[in-house]
Amino acid sequence: MRTVFHHATVVPSLPAHHRLLRLPYARWCVHVLLMLVIAASIGLSVVMERASSGIRSSIGPLLEQTQSGEGVRQTIEADGEAAEKNALGITRLVHLFDLLALLSSGFLLYHVRARYRVEQQLAHHAGHDPLTGLAHRRAFEARLRGLPATPHAVVLGTIDRFNHIVGGLGHSFGDRMIVGLLGRIRQAAECSGGEVYRLDGANFAVLYQWPRDSAQFEAALSALRDEVGVPYSWQGHEIFTSLSLGAVSYPLHGREPEALLRNADAALQLARRAGGDTVVHYSEEINAQATQRIATESALRHAIERGELELHYQPQQALGDDALVGFEALLRWRRDGQLVPPDQFIALAEESGLIVPIGAWVLEQACRQLQAWQRQGMALPVAVNISPRQFAAPGFLAHLEALLAESGIDPTLLELEITEGVMMEDAEGAIALLKRLRALGLRLAIDDFGTGYSSLAYLSRFPIDKLKIDQSFVRNMASVCEQRAIVQATIGLGHSLGLSVIAEGVETDEQRSLLCGWQCDQIQGYYYSRPLTAVAASRFLQDSYQQQAA
Repeated sequence: MRTVFHHATVVPSLPAHHRLLRLPYARWCVHVLLMLVIAASIGLSVVMERASSGIRSSIGPLLEQTQSGEGVRQTIEADGEAAEKNALGITRLVHLFDLLALLSSGFLLYHVRARYRVEQQLAHHAGHDPLTGLAHRRAFEARLRGLPATPHAVVLGTIDRFNHIVGGLGHSFGDRMIVGLLGRIRQAAECSGGEVYRLDGANFAVLYQWPRDSAQFEAALSALRDEVGVPYSWQGHEIFTSLSLGAVSYPLHGREPEALLRNADAALQLARRAGGDTVVHYSEEINAQATQRIATESALRHAIERGELELHYQPQQALGDDALVGFEALLRWRRDGQLVPPDQFIALAEESGLIVPIGAWVLEQACRQLQAWQRQGMALPVAVNISPRQFAAPGFLAHLEALLAESGIDPTLLELEITEGVMMEDAEGAIALLKRLRALGLRLAIDDFGTGYSSLAYLSRFPIDKLKIDQSFVRNMASVCEQRAIVQATIGLGHSLGLSVIAEGVETDEQRSLLCGWQCDQIQGYYYSRPLTAVAASRFLQDSYQQQAA
């Protein structure tokens, strides 16, 4: 049985001695005042009754003894003593009533002040984030609605990789880290006159009065990034992170809070897509790009059912004998008859989560093609890229097992290329899954090696067969010494671990000669062949077999 809370309101609890304040305060005060009036009335009635009794008891004997002088004298003396006693009693009662009034007044004053303090606390909680003590989103929006006509800068920011950190170290640590980092951000912002608000999670906002010199504003934003760039220490470990910032100008980029936040968020998302640790200032082009991305994502969601996706196959060549040794399956999207460049939709598919169903489709198509080639007696390995999100998706292993069973292909012909990002998410879990994939007979490769942050200790534990050198290193290795050194070191590292090494992006004879001299095992790139359609790849494979037979 599952309980779902659709709406919830958090009400700060009152101390035990303030529970009386839960009653309507006006009614409570009236009750106390009525009790005081009743008590005073009863007290005065008692006093008056005693005074009347004293007078009656004194006048009666006086009237009876008026003929006797001695009686008058005795009566007066007795009455004096009685009056003195009555006066003393009345004085004591008055003092008692004074004390009662003083205590009642103190009681009322205490609870009035207590109620005021509680109301102040409730008002603070209503406008501030309980974790950090910073004003929250509703307070920020109210502040934006009340801005004067003078120019201001609205900055939205997020702490990069925060979800990854929380996933590894837990939410309790995440809360402590948020408090610490937002405390630093607040100090840095206030030095430049900024007001900091926490929006949600690792997201925050800063409001600045626009300086006359834009360089001052840039310096203020740099100060925020510098503060967060200082590692956060925890139990002897240093946690490194950075900031992504999106900035807009009020009233230039909007007068209403909705417009300002929408435009600032568009700039922030662009900063995040650029890799984080950067500032993006809003422009009209950003909105146009955002609109285009939304349209592209919508079209991509229907690309599979419309039959717009296709696989192209780029041949891979052995440097030893120049033989064809395999293909890499590359995703292509033919939209309205035109091929969409991969850099315009692959990253979008990753961000939106569409990479999971699209990646599953790619695996299915690659297995079908392998099945067809295997039936024709022309079996060569096909490499398929697996994104970190697809790798971590539930059912990934089960889907692969089903594909292998259904297609009947030799599992050694299917090579899975994973990136170093898989190690960053959950290295131990990745190792366990890779071992299970290897147990199925699949071949495994590290794609774009050298562009991530993988640990060599983890690399030595990964059950992989191949390292793939990223084309960014190959492109300039002939002219840039550092790139050349990285390529040579990667080849040496791979061979020392018993792995084969392939270089992608090879386009010139000079690049091929260098790689051959460094004993790289395989190459892939335009020098050997462009990516081919399935039909063209089949012809290329058939020609290769015929050449080998000859």
